[in-house]
Amino acid sequence: MATIEVNNQRIDFNEQNYLNLKSLLPKLQRQFPIDEFNIGAFKVNGQNIDIHSEHPSLVRPIEHKDHIEILFQQFAPQTHSVVLELSSLTDKIISKIEICTDFYKSEDDLTAQLHLGQIIDAVDIFIHTISHILKNGIDLAELEESVPVKELQIHLLSVLKAISNAHNKSDLIMLTDLLEYELKDNLTQWKILIIPILRNQMR
Repeated sequence: MATIEVNNQRIDFNEQNYLNLKSLLPKLQRQFPIDEFNIGAFKVNGQNIDIHSEHPSLVRPIEHKDHIEILFQQFAPQTHSVVLELSSLTDKIISKIEICTDFYKSEDDLTAQLHLGQIIDAVDIFIHTISHILKNGIDLAELEESVPVKELQIHLLSVLKAISNAHNKSDLIMLTDLLEYELKDNLTQWKILIIPILRNQMR
């Protein structure tokens, strides 16, 4: 079984649950608010790897003999820059949704499912980051007077649950509709209605 250490502490890990190291990282980063932590070091079998590179170790399947070491470093919160990152993340998710639904419509289900996994991981990070921002330095009462924050949060969670149910039932028509209309529309509303206000409050 592969081993993984985060900040010198071994954690439970089953490599069969992950396509590759790139799919592992979002899961780990959900445990660390992205405006407070970044990856200081990343090693595979003793070799330093740049996670932003095209290194083959990042995309190959994780092997049972692999030893993975990750060091998360804390830095001073910079909520304004995180809001900007959130805007970029939203654009990337929306683009990925369009790619994923195109693959489902062309009946390339295997490729579509790979993109679906990436979408779910990215939306998880989006939810975690939004929650963190709303708890730190934002006048939530003032924000809720002008935009439907709670409604969008609740709707987003319900859409994710519906997507999971449709995927488990192999209902590809429902799954595609949920991605293409419900999830995309929800994220678009965050992008248009809420993220600009968050950005203004951080100035």
